[in-house]
Amino acid sequence: MSAGHDVLATQLHTPAPFGRALTVDLRDGLEIEDADAVIHTAYVQADPDMIVRSSLNVAAAAGRAAARLIHLSTDLVFDGEHGAPYTEDDEPRPVSAYGQAKLEAEQLVAAVHPDALVVRTSLLYGKPGGPQERLAADPSATFYTDEIRCPTRVGELAAALLELAGSDVQGVLHVAGPDAISRLEFARRLGAPEPRGEPTPPGRARNVALDSSRAAALLAVTLTGTG
Repeated sequence: MSAGHDVLATQLHTPAPFGRALTVDLRDGLEIEDADAVIHTAYVQADPDMIVRSSLNVAAAAGRAAARLIHLSTDLVFDGEHGAPYTEDDEPRPVSAYGQAKLEAEQLVAAVHPDALVVRTSLLYGKPGGPQERLAADPSATFYTDEIRCPTRVGELAAALLELAGSDVQGVLHVAGPDAISRLEFARRLGAPEPRGEPTPPGRARNVALDSSRAAALLAVTLTGTG
């Protein structure tokens, strides 16, 4: 909005914090009219079906409207056991239902809207009272000592997505912070006074650090990570 964009923001249960609000359940489909770009970030981590169906519907609607599509995905499409940091050319091997749903969504987006850009990112933080901040402030929380991610400031990612929306970059692009750190270290950097750590349990990806060097060479926006 502050950059002069006319923003139409979808909402379902939570009111859209900006733009002109449109209440819609993306699982039921939608129509998009007169849009230059669509940035799809909606997901419910505990609902794989919602992730897949909404992604398919948004991609199809953007395609019908001939709109640029930026689809947000995750580092958890990787299993964390095969040579991090992962590049865009590495084979996804998700180990969780969430990661599998996000990978299926990526594949559907590519099939339905071939000109789309899939952006994989990592732990988003930087919003006061955000989920990572709340977790770090929870004295009962446990943080994994060998789960490696690349924390990404949400404001910087938003700026990068807007820049990419005005580009013709297609395919898959990793856009994440430059620091590959453990969940335990991340909690410390968010101010957790004495965070409790333990090894990553079975069924969770461990080192899914992303190689974002391609994005760094493309973007004017700089992602600073936790620095």
